[in-house]
Amino acid sequence: MQFIKTLKQSICKKDIILFISFYYVSTLIYYTASWFSWGGLKGGHPSFFNIEEFFASGGIQFIISFLITIPIWYITSLVLKNQKLKTRLLSHVFFLPIYVAFSYILLKLVVESFGWAMYWGGYKVVWTLYNFTLFYLVQFALIHAYNYFKRFKKEEKEKAILRETTLKSEITSLKSQLNPHFLHNLFNSINATIPVENERTRELIIQLSDLFRYQNYASQNEFVTVKEELDFIKSYLELMQLRLKERLTFSFEVSKELYNYKISPMLLQPIVENAVTHGIASKVEPSSLVIKIKKNGNELTYSIEDTGIGIKNKDAIFSEGLGLSNTKMRLRKIYNAELIIEDNIPTGTKISFAI
Repeated sequence: MQFIKTLKQSICKKDIILFISFYYVSTLIYYTASWFSWGGLKGGHPSFFNIEEFFASGGIQFIISFLITIPIWYITSLVLKNQKLKTRLLSHVFFLPIYVAFSYILLKLVVESFGWAMYWGGYKVVWTLYNFTLFYLVQFALIHAYNYFKRFKKEEKEKAILRETTLKSEITSLKSQLNPHFLHNLFNSINATIPVENERTRELIIQLSDLFRYQNYASQNEFVTVKEELDFIKSYLELMQLRLKERLTFSFEVSKELYNYKISPMLLQPIVENAVTHGIASKVEPSSLVIKIKKNGNELTYSIEDTGIGIKNKDAIFSEGLGLSNTKMRLRKIYNAELIIEDNIPTGTKISFAI
């Protein structure tokens, strides 16, 4: 069953047709040469289209060769396909004498059982063995060449798909950079038209413009400083205070000596946004948000603590949106770190990680 399953997975209809066509053409050429060499044009010799003459002069020989070739092909091309080419080629040193011996013995048994005329002595035996050896080398040379060609075409196709995917990713990346850049310039243009007396409105638009500018900056840099990330978080929270008013207060407990440490951009923002949107905005009473960063040995420990409504099902939160699940995945891939979610005391949620 495993043999049949592997065959179905490894070969297609085209491969089977090519393999059979090769044997058909080889048999026809060999039979034609044999028919002429044994006096096919002389009187009394069987017709070229005589079925028994066809099998006696070459047909049965190639049928036997075909049947013996299949298991050898299966081993050298499929079982050993992950081995080096040198190993697969050396395997033929073992299989060649087996192929020749079995082909000769089976051919002799069949010919003798049907009573067909064939000489088995002297140079005729050497010639028969030579034919089997030569045909083995030719067919497996073609098989390996065809397999190499298929693998080459497959790799070329995969490379073309990869190039196309890379190009699409680059275009998408450029678009993602253009959108924040466009909005940043648009906000600046709008800001220039606002009267001086509406200073607060001008400040809010500047803050919003800075958010988009940082997003564009973050998309082009693998790491940013802790200060840059915190400045972005501060602008975001100040804008959220406009909507939540006294229901939201926030603070930072970060030593200035940690400001120049590097962090992957937009790593804190999804956690802060989740705390504000799901923890604080859903609560009527005032809530606070504290962002703490502390040095612990060679690591920095980050924690975002809120006094919102809290999270009952902490495992399900990663399936409810992209923010936290994306952050969790980035922490694992970049830092091999885990996102820890705990209940805050006396109420709310504490999310932390160490990198």
